[in-house]
Amino acid sequence: MDMKFKTTKEYKKIKRDFIFWNLCFAFYYFWILILSIGFCVCFILFLNVGYMFDILMSFFFLIVLVFSLSFLIIVHIEQVKEFRVTVLKKQLLPLEIINNGVLGKGTMLRPVRRGDDKIE
Repeated sequence: MDMKFKTTKEYKKIKRDFIFWNLCFAFYYFWILILSIGFCVCFILFLNVGYMFDILMSFFFLIVLVFSLSFLIIVHIEQVKEFRVTVLKKQLLPLEIINNGVLGKGTMLRPVRRGDDKIE
């Protein structure tokens, strides 16, 4: 693989974007954590007082937060996979050029050893 790619401006731009999106996801995870704690506290307080509408609204918002958290996790996993695939493709590109564009078609860079030169 081309390790020189990790020092290029293109890689640094991809990495900077990746770090930015990870910070955004961390902010959203933290925000969901704070909101869920708040809604749990409200749920418990409203149970003691007995406001049925407020109890249902707190419970509804907790359910919405759980669903939004699951979608956020799925999107975050997709973003990490996309970054890894992009970096891997950029690293394998010089190998494909060296191999005349046949990388990934079942050919190998070194020939396969045959059985007649085995040491017994």
